[in-house]
Amino acid sequence: MKLAELAPGTVFASDFRVVRRLSEGGMGVIYVAEQISTGRQRALKLMHPSLVGSPELRQKFTMEARVGAKVQSEHIVEVVAAGVDGDVPWLAMELLVGEDLSTLISRRGPLPKEDVVKILSQVCHGLSAAHAAGIVHRDLKPENVFLAEARRANESYTVKLLDFGIAKVVEAARGSNTGAIGSPLWMAPEQTERNAVIGPPTDIWALGLVAFTLLT
Repeated sequence: MKLAELAPGTVFASDFRVVRRLSEGGMGVIYVAEQISTGRQRALKLMHPSLVGSPELRQKFTMEARVGAKVQSEHIVEVVAAGVDGDVPWLAMELLVGEDLSTLISRRGPLPKEDVVKILSQVCHGLSAAHAAGIVHRDLKPENVFLAEARRANESYTVKLLDFGIAKVVEAARGSNTGAIGSPLWMAPEQTERNAVIGPPTDIWALGLVAFTLLT
């Protein structure tokens, strides 16, 4: 079942007026929408109707809202609202302007070590806050690290970690890995092993791969 297109001007969930379609991924479609109650533009993410029948996939989709609430870091995308409209789960997030690391390195090639340190220090702040809250990202890769336009003086960008949709609460993950979840080129070995422990080191493995990629 294909997600029905929301035309510009459509009001969704009583508070979001669609401006334009932004992107589409495996879990759903993202629109730029105006939040009527505040006048702010948001990123409105709707889950594919073909996936809503799966409790596991619904849980992965809505994990993003819980992560935003639990993790205290400006390097995690802020979720401002979430709910279910009809039978379709949705999230409204801060609208980011900028580019992800994959796009950046495709455009510029290897980055100077000073830039890599600056980027990764912000990534580490976000990951540390997530790990302190008992959450493992499990899909850290350049496409999920976004350089957003900064809102502070003397800063050119703020790093944001994207897509906590397959994040796992650490205690729930212990001894319960039932299959490979993640992006194969960036996965730690334990992500491919049944009943392996998934914890913060899983993200650290991927962080090392991201660092190597940025430098080379």
